[in-house]
Amino acid sequence: MNKKFVFHGVYLLIIGIIAVMYNPHTGVFGFNSDAKSGLIVSGAFAVISFFWAFYFKQAQRVAIIGGFITTILLFAGTIPRAVGAWMEYAGGDRAKWYAGATISLVIIGSIPLFVSLWQGLRTRQ
Repeated sequence: MNKKFVFHGVYLLIIGIIAVMYNPHTGVFGFNSDAKSGLIVSGAFAVISFFWAFYFKQAQRVAIIGGFITTILLFAGTIPRAVGAWMEYAGGDRAKWYAGATISLVIIGSIPLFVSLWQGLRTRQ
């Protein structure tokens, strides 16, 4: 589980960096200040994932429960935002595809950790 937390944290950092590297309004690569929140959210959850990886060495059950709750909070914040971005894209805002795609990548990349944590909750330690 420790490696899964670390992998998840690195994955979130990469997606956060990708989110701010391209501006879909101009089509230019570079810092996109409109996507700062994507970097902040993914960076914050990456740090939390690293924390659970570190804490897993001391208290496995607490880290699993904490990671599970944290992942639910990640989903609670990102799923509505992804749905909103894709709805705006479908409504004609062609620049929203990038936000929808990067937020969706955060969600999709968090599912394997969530499943592992769910399985970890179901086993006795």
